[in-house]
Amino acid sequence: MERKKVLGFWDLTLFSFCVIFGVEAIATSAAIGASAIFWWLICIVGYFLPSGLIAAELGSTYPEQGGIYIWIKKGLGSKWAARSTWYYWVSLPLWVPAIYIAIAQIIGHMFFPGMSLWSQILIGIIMIWVGVGINLCPLKVSKWVPNFGTITRLMVIIGMIVTAIIYFFKNGRFANEINFTNMMPNLNAAIVFIPIIIYNLEGCELISAASGEMKNPARDIPKAVILSAIAIASLYLITTFAVWVVIPISEINVASGILQVFTVTFSGHWVQQIITVVLGFLISSTLFAGIVAWNLGMNRTVAESANNGELPKILGKMTKNMAPVGASVVSGIISTVVIIIYGLIAKNASELFWHVVSFSLVVGLFSYLMLFPSFIILRIKDKNIKRPYRVPGPNWFAISLAVMAAVFILIALLILFVQPGHDFMKAALPIIIGVLVVVIAGEILISYSSRNYKLCNK
Repeated sequence: MERKKVLGFWDLTLFSFCVIFGVEAIATSAAIGASAIFWWLICIVGYFLPSGLIAAELGSTYPEQGGIYIWIKKGLGSKWAARSTWYYWVSLPLWVPAIYIAIAQIIGHMFFPGMSLWSQILIGIIMIWVGVGINLCPLKVSKWVPNFGTITRLMVIIGMIVTAIIYFFKNGRFANEINFTNMMPNLNAAIVFIPIIIYNLEGCELISAASGEMKNPARDIPKAVILSAIAIASLYLITTFAVWVVIPISEINVASGILQVFTVTFSGHWVQQIITVVLGFLISSTLFAGIVAWNLGMNRTVAESANNGELPKILGKMTKNMAPVGASVVSGIISTVVIIIYGLIAKNASELFWHVVSFSLVVGLFSYLMLFPSFIILRIKDKNIKRPYRVPGPNWFAISLAVMAAVFILIALLILFVQPGHDFMKAALPIIIGVLVVVIAGEILISYSSRNYKLCNK
């Protein structure tokens, strides 16, 4: 069945912004201290902008349904494409529970103080399956969720900026002294910060997963990726600074730092309670919409691989509206199992959040390790192919950008594996074991699927 062309330029731009810009990263980066500005700039220049430019070139040059799967298949072959797609896709249902637990915590803070971990898990399970339901809708309908998510993100951002300005005029000073000296790099901060920032700068490639449903992918993908990347980089820096204007760095709460900006500024004012509820709704909406957006892209990516016999056939099942029903339902099942298992082993919601995010981030980063070598190979192998958008400069410069981005991925992986400053047996070893299980499971599924596909097509 032919796919309907329903995604235009603004859909792609809003989708990219919703996927990449994470409001949950703002307080975390602000709590690092003034040196966070330095590390933001380093990661933006060394990783985010190169990955955005590379995704723009690959997406416009190879505008086929599946995005990153297609690029790696053309560059490294079907086996590596299948492995990459498996890591890329399975990281999502491992990561989803952490975000839904965060949303449940926000709901509990607003309406049910002292909500138990299992009540939060129940809310998470409900949201998992609401998300699955949205993924089964036609793309012309489901696309409005990430579009709405971008609007709520912008409302939070504008609210933070306006509130920081009000605080400054009200108090006549910043809550912190920000100068060139204290913005100098802090290596201890980098150990914590680099994986977090890489995690919150992933996703430039995701819109290309639905290239077959775009009106003009060759024209719109580069413009959407580059425009959203510039906006995201700028707003991460601005919102981090807005937190510093209002809250002393030593008092920033990683979990509720955004809310602190508003409660501190309007402390004692009748509007404080209204702001708390409205902000809680907006933040919850942005997090939920981000999950839906990632699902919309990743499920389409894995469906392409499954339909080519490289992953289990069930993941390639589509509805009559060409929605990836197989991948969506299996993803929902995995997320439900994961959230229950982690509920059994985690002592509290904060521990649950960290375990899940660390584990899924490691798995997801594996797929990006294969993206950048594929770009280099395609630059050399397909040097005469028409490229509607091309990374500026000579070949050596584009290749250098790909190498630099890959180095950032390797550094993030090393930090996550070693877990410096933490007990190895308690922090790093469970993550390593979990990753090995995912890798082995992937090899078994890929081998079985490939063998079964060949038998069926003899």
